[in-house]
Amino acid sequence: MYDKQRNPIGVLPSAYDIARTRRLNSDYTLTFSVPMTSEDYREKIALKGYVQDERGQLYVINSRQRSRDGRKLTAQISCSHVMFRLTDYKIPYSSYMAEGYGISITQLTDRIAAATGGRFSFVIHDTFPLHDVKDWGRTTALAALNDVINMYGAEVEPDNFTIHLRKRVGGDNGHQYRIGKNIVSETFTDDGSTLTTRLFAQMKDGRTWIGQPASILTADERARLQAIPGAIVNGNLAVNYLISQYVGVWSTPDIPYYDNEIVEQNITNVAELLEKARKELADSEVPALSINVDAADVYKLDDTESRPNLGDTVYCVDPEMELPNITARIMEITEYPYDRDKNTQVTVANVMSRDYADIVADLDRAKRTINDIMSGGTIRTDVFEAFAKQAVIDIDNSKTEIKYDQRGIILQDKTNPLRQVIMTSNGIILTTDGGVTARTAITPSFINAEVINGQLGSFVSLLIGSGNNVTQINPNGIAAGHATFSSAPFQVKMNGDVIARSITLTGQIENSKMQSSEITGGTITGALLRTAASGARVEIDIRGWRTYDSSNRERISINTDNTYGMNAIEFNKASGVRSGSINGGDDLFQIQANNDMFLMSTGTIYTQGNVSFSGGSVSGLTLPMSSVTGLVSEINALWSAISGKASANHTHTVTLPTHNHGNPANQNWGGTFTTSTP
Repeated sequence: MYDKQRNPIGVLPSAYDIARTRRLNSDYTLTFSVPMTSEDYREKIALKGYVQDERGQLYVINSRQRSRDGRKLTAQISCSHVMFRLTDYKIPYSSYMAEGYGISITQLTDRIAAATGGRFSFVIHDTFPLHDVKDWGRTTALAALNDVINMYGAEVEPDNFTIHLRKRVGGDNGHQYRIGKNIVSETFTDDGSTLTTRLFAQMKDGRTWIGQPASILTADERARLQAIPGAIVNGNLAVNYLISQYVGVWSTPDIPYYDNEIVEQNITNVAELLEKARKELADSEVPALSINVDAADVYKLDDTESRPNLGDTVYCVDPEMELPNITARIMEITEYPYDRDKNTQVTVANVMSRDYADIVADLDRAKRTINDIMSGGTIRTDVFEAFAKQAVIDIDNSKTEIKYDQRGIILQDKTNPLRQVIMTSNGIILTTDGGVTARTAITPSFINAEVINGQLGSFVSLLIGSGNNVTQINPNGIAAGHATFSSAPFQVKMNGDVIARSITLTGQIENSKMQSSEITGGTITGALLRTAASGARVEIDIRGWRTYDSSNRERISINTDNTYGMNAIEFNKASGVRSGSINGGDDLFQIQANNDMFLMSTGTIYTQGNVSFSGGSVSGLTLPMSSVTGLVSEINALWSAISGKASANHTHTVTLPTHNHGNPANQNWGGTFTTSTP
């Protein structure tokens, strides 16, 4: 024995019925009895003190149950292994891990050890793969350890304050439980209630391995899926399940598969999800076996005999019990280390039925007052009496008076007799005028109340109104205007679709998009129509019509400015400077360019009406004489006149303007000509 500070006190020679029960990744408990009249009980046993067994393991005294049998007073002491003191340590906020990728198991065990101030330490005996971690450490140290065990698939073997983690505890010493050798009694149960031959799997946010290449599966897994039409398409997985190797053994024409599903929100990697699914399927693709064996402890008499230990692989042989030579593990062991006449009891199984999560729940529940009435399935009378006493006080202090009359049972307010609850054979009435009118009535047919305040539960249908003038809520959604949901002019379906014959909206519609390949209607009135939100686009609004290039520069616009009889068009509008415009006014139609203008046609350019160059000049005009109507005949006439009047005694000088016909073959006309006549 040790006190709460773990100072040695002495031994317990008067202790008896000493039993130790250990479960794999679960309970480690020690119980014993001691006379209340002994010095052991009076001087050595205190709550939260320590007891050490023959294996050197420390257990914390959690409870003392006293019992009287005539003049015999006995106390039964219940203890748990010191490892469960981890539940008294809270993981600090600084060690909390919201999300981590590729985390090693030692990173988490180091944080747990640090949370205990170094009181507990961990030894990792095997290599565990890295694991993604999410929302870890918002708990006690024991709950955090349970999360580590589940994530990395570890098994625990505690040595007082040193906790050993292995992939598998125990060994295979060839230990047998054989009828005629060491089996005293046994029970054998096989359970197929959780049998699974097809396992569906999901990870975080509902994602699966659908779409992944089938090569991520083993050859056997892939072969079983290829036998199912549509399971693998073009070499990729089209389903999110695995098929058991024993599917042919258990399938029937009525039930081809026994389905189950796992949803692992902490997993974000396909490979990790696949490994988890494989393990779960392997654990559930065969019936769960459980064998409870009361076996003679031959090792107590013969040192050469093997001694069973927690986690060991053992072999069960009892043909008459349908145990030909079943291989399983010791999942639970109850030992009587100080009694030679009591034998070890073991539970041999192929699955674990309880883990630290259950223990954590039990320990947490023990600390909650609301659940403290029940302890181990037994009513704790002291707590129950306290609740009962308080209930009597509350009733005495209540302001309700119970009466009976021809209506039934009347609950009447002592301070205001008009406030009543009337319970009759036809229903319950709540009234504030002594029963003249019912403010609320509950009958077998309906519930009638002026106001229903709060959250309503689950209903199959809610109907308001009559005939087709109704509003209804049912599994289809919400509808109004017709008794038949599909015929209602207003419908809000469960998938979010809304059908309405007419809608008048006032206010602002935010974060909404209208998407359709076609809109058919009479008139659309709005502030802005555009073909894109930015970049190359066309826009129409109250200012007019505009086009933009890919750099969001306005290139062409038709404005609604009332200054012009015809709207203006502006080209290459960049930096606020326009290169040209077309204006239509009441007296003038104008085409204007702010720099050079180029007119070109592959055919003929026609002009109609008068052309005036009074406001400018023409340059670069080159054309042959024949292109100017009447020019050749006019020049010929001039030459004829000149030739007819010339004489030898007279000299005539004629000056003609220079004119180039634009063709090297043509003669250059112009200059001064002198002629003489005889």
